[in-house]
Amino acid sequence: MKPALHTLSPLLLACTLACSGSSAIEKADSPTPDDARATQPLNASPPHHAEDDTDDENAMSHHDHHDHQHHATPHTHKHGHHNHRFESPEDYVERWNSPERDSWQRPTAVVEAMSITTGMSVADIGAGTGYFIPHLSAQVGPEGHVFAVDTEEAMLGYIQEQARTRGWDNIKTIQATPNASGLEEAQVDRILTVNTWHHIPEREAYAAHLKSRLRPGGSLWIVDISADSPMGPPPEHRLSPEQIIAELEAGGFQAELYDLKLERQFIIVGRFHD
Repeated sequence: MKPALHTLSPLLLACTLACSGSSAIEKADSPTPDDARATQPLNASPPHHAEDDTDDENAMSHHDHHDHQHHATPHTHKHGHHNHRFESPEDYVERWNSPERDSWQRPTAVVEAMSITTGMSVADIGAGTGYFIPHLSAQVGPEGHVFAVDTEEAMLGYIQEQARTRGWDNIKTIQATPNASGLEEAQVDRILTVNTWHHIPEREAYAAHLKSRLRPGGSLWIVDISADSPMGPPPEHRLSPEQIIAELEAGGFQAELYDLKLERQFIIVGRFHD
């Protein structure tokens, strides 16, 4: 049985891509890895992950992720979002794609919750160093497509090289801008963004943009840092579940808190029905 959805009262909006990092919500009942399946970490020797605002603000990047934002200056705060540049994959891959991350990120459980089936098209907004890419690639199968989206060219280059090395033929990279994903209209069935939402500058408008990129029956999955997470952006730049729900609803989604326990993050799912 899939975890139940719990509706929260609305109240939120806006940020830019580039991370896939992390968010935190309620503590996992058992923080043991649930990813013992055959999906390889995106990094060869020491696995790495490009999507989590680990430790502190200095660990943020696009996919934030899977959390990482980019701006002309290393640390810039404006429009209520957190901007941080993540230009060198080698500076983050050991931490972001580390096997230790699996215990609190629970990538297999997150991907299974998304109900992705063979042949679907899925986008990872703020893919960073591609921590979630092998899991998504395996889930959609050879007939499906995974779009790794990030604002940092270097991050996308890293993912491209990993895809070539590991034979992931269903991966395509897309360089985004802070306000547009680069996806075409009605191109994907699922969108995942990890530790990235708080980086987006105009989140309500961006939610509407992502809705237009989903096919009918599609869904948007936002994993972001909990208020009590030991990693992530400064407290003033963290978003509450209620705020994100409000932002998604302003963008045309029906949004809810998804009841999957993550040690450092929470999950908001946005759906729409035409």
